[in-house]
Amino acid sequence: MLNVVLIFVVGMLFLAGILALRPYANKTDKKKTVLNWFLYLVWFLITCIGLSFIVLNAQIGHVKATSTGIFLFFGLSIVIGIVLARLVGLIGLGKKQKSSNLTS
Repeated sequence: MLNVVLIFVVGMLFLAGILALRPYANKTDKKKTVLNWFLYLVWFLITCIGLSFIVLNAQIGHVKATSTGIFLFFGLSIVIGIVLARLVGLIGLGKKQKSSNLTS
């Protein structure tokens, strides 16, 4: 039963991510748009693989594998998430660029 709930929650988060990323995707530059969506899919897959790896190892009792998985997968997930946020334009914009993006 817990697996079904986790799959449902992950599906909801995936769709929420798509809806959140869609307004920020640059539609004029095709390469940047494809790169943004590719990074989103890679980020989501790494996060899901990491969560399943951590949950499975925690249930079995492999403490070292669980801690390694937390460090590896969540570290990669954070790095890819920051790169994606930078490419989309959520972080790193100056005040002038932000105000011009909001008005247009």
